[in-house]
Amino acid sequence: MKKWFYHLSLRVRMVLYFAFVIILAISLASIFIYIQAANQIKQQAENHLEQIVENISFQTERYIRDLELATLTILMDRKVRSFLDLKEDQPFERYMLYRDILSEMNKIEMQNSDIKLLYIIGENHQYILSDGSSLMANQRPVEEVYQHLLETTADSGGVSLIANQSLNMNEYVLSITRRIRGATSFIPKGVLGIEVDASALEQLWNLSRPNNDIDFVIVGGDERIVYHQNPQLLGQRIDEELVKKMELEQSGSFHGQWDLEEMLFYHNKSMNTGWTLLAMTPVKSVLEPVSGIQRSAILASIIALVLALGISQGFARSIVVPLNTVQQGMKKVETGEWRKIKELKGSDEMSSMVNSYNMMVERLSQLVEELYASELKNQEIKLEKQKTELQALQSQINPHFLHNTLETMNAYAVLNESEEISEMAEALSNMFRYSIRNFEVVTIKDELDHINNFLIVQQHRFQEEIDIEYDIAESLLREDIVKLTLQPLVENSIHHGLRKRFYQGKILIRARCTDELLYIDVIDNGSGISEERLDEIRQKLSSESVHELNQHMGIGVNNVHRRIQLIFGQEYGLEITSEVEQGTTVTMTIPRKNLPLKKTI
Repeated sequence: MKKWFYHLSLRVRMVLYFAFVIILAISLASIFIYIQAANQIKQQAENHLEQIVENISFQTERYIRDLELATLTILMDRKVRSFLDLKEDQPFERYMLYRDILSEMNKIEMQNSDIKLLYIIGENHQYILSDGSSLMANQRPVEEVYQHLLETTADSGGVSLIANQSLNMNEYVLSITRRIRGATSFIPKGVLGIEVDASALEQLWNLSRPNNDIDFVIVGGDERIVYHQNPQLLGQRIDEELVKKMELEQSGSFHGQWDLEEMLFYHNKSMNTGWTLLAMTPVKSVLEPVSGIQRSAILASIIALVLALGISQGFARSIVVPLNTVQQGMKKVETGEWRKIKELKGSDEMSSMVNSYNMMVERLSQLVEELYASELKNQEIKLEKQKTELQALQSQINPHFLHNTLETMNAYAVLNESEEISEMAEALSNMFRYSIRNFEVVTIKDELDHINNFLIVQQHRFQEEIDIEYDIAESLLREDIVKLTLQPLVENSIHHGLRKRFYQGKILIRARCTDELLYIDVIDNGSGISEERLDEIRQKLSSESVHELNQHMGIGVNNVHRRIQLIFGQEYGLEITSEVEQGTTVTMTIPRKNLPLKKTI
């Protein structure tokens, strides 16, 4: 999609940019206005639902309280308490009390038309239904009915509101129950119940319902629906998600699903009855007033788009036509023709761009020529430098011929019983054999053997025994180092350090290590190096020029230092410390266990 867009002409893209910016601005403004309006309307709807719920809650609680007061005479009647204390062997007393209590119930029903049934059931299995019917007629054991009422009635003495099946008919009603005590103790001995038709609450709520989009639900303490205008939902458990949201606070609003429709809810829990009044209204009904904003925004976007297309066409033309002239000149530059283009008339930005472009072409043409010449010169310098370094680092001639010649000399020396010549020839032969080994990596022990052969030759040469000591742990003899790195340092100590005091000169080779680095010191007690000369040598050691190093230190030490740095990096190599008439220490630093298997630097 992105590639396709950039394949369009500049004029088309500018038109699309203008259209996009205008549509984006109008869309963002419309969305902002819509969100603000929707939030305001939702807040008003929540406040409206809150007022309705609080009003209905007040009316419902007053309605229940009126029913409770109407039955207060039964609750306080001593005959009722005596009835609950009856024994099974008191049929006459039961009859007399039954008659009087039933008469009182009928009076209360006549005064309250909403009451469908009054009943009293005691733990002594005595009961009275206001319509005079029998529980046995409905095939419902008294014990079962009483146990169910105990489980659903508050034991605190207050009223409980539940939705259940009527005691004498197969329909759901609202039951208001309360425990009552007997005549001889304060312990509850029975339950007083009032059954009310659920439609009575609906008639009561219709007075406060502003429109038919608002529905009401009463949820009992057991999370079952106590009332709903749909009788089939009575007694069913409410959705778990709604229960979780209602449990967050005693009253408040929230959004949720009801019958797969997004609803705005407001709930209020009664502290007296324990039930929760839940009012709901569809969100789409709440947001219906703001739907006009969407239509207006769409219409405004269409009109703005048409205007933007017309304006952007003219504006794009005023820019694209001069750019086409510049483009034609640039195509010639693409073919390698560094030519200026024809200047445009006027003094606007386009004319200024053409003038700047012509100056750029002229300057770039000069820079290309200068860069080409500079690159050729740099290549020559680089090749010369590499050639010099290779000559310095590869100064050792392959000694196959010398090795074979020395082997022949050794054979003649043995035949002529010349031990000195034989020993020197054998030592030189071993040195040459060691130098032509293909592996660049050796152990410290291999390098020390090579040093011993070198010392044999030197001792015969100078007719003096060289005192050399080793301070190297047995475990370090197996450490890997680069071949031909220690012998040049020993040779340097002999020729430069011990030359004036050969008869009393000593050399110490010491090895030490850390977890990551290996240090090897070559220490002599020779004449030492002056401070000025030592500073000069250290500066030359840090130089990348092999030629400068060779002029000041000799090719052997330079070769070692340069090879170590070429293999491991500038942070490794040789470090020299010295004091005049005290001696010189050359320390070689290399990483441990990080050597390549073969290296032919």
